[in-house]
Amino acid sequence: MIPVTTFVGQRVVVFGLGSSGLLSAQALMQGGADVIAWDDNEKSVAAARAAGVKTQDLRELDWSKIAALVLAPGCR
Repeated sequence: MIPVTTFVGQRVVVFGLGSSGLLSAQALMQGGADVIAWDDNEKSVAAARAAGVKTQDLRELDWSKIAALVLAPGCR
């Protein structure tokens, strides 16, 4: 996996935790971003947590502190 270093030290949100969303979250984390992820599917959220990805319901998030939002390709 290639670490994504564009957002080093910044908070990034990933919405959609299918395979591509989870890989995106992990690449951002490896690149130094503070990642918060979410999905409407509870199993996907549990899998992300098990992989070490921080999760939070995005409706409860303070968006003023977010540098970027990454939408996984499967989101509609």
